[in-house]
Amino acid sequence: MEMEAHEDAWPFLEPVNPRLVPGYRRIIKHPMDFGTMRVRLLRGGYSSAAQFRADATLVFDNCRTFNEDDSAVGRAGHNMRRFFQSRWEEFYQGPPQH
Repeated sequence: MEMEAHEDAWPFLEPVNPRLVPGYRRIIKHPMDFGTMRVRLLRGGYSSAAQFRADATLVFDNCRTFNEDDSAVGRAGHNMRRFFQSRWEEFYQGPPQH
């Protein structure tokens, strides 16, 4: 919920519509977004925190792959990654392990 409420979450709230973003599905093979994560979480689809972290990381990695760093979406992705990592460290007393 904190991620969805963040001011830079707007590009990641719902799945990317491939009709509105040409080429997205050709480049991004495993799309992920916060709305999909929320549904999965509420349905008990994550059996570990690591699975949740992996989906969040996928959102940010997809963003970095598809968008220029200095675009509005690219900047939002970098900001959201930093926000997620800082909150993760607060909860788990350390940076995400890969």
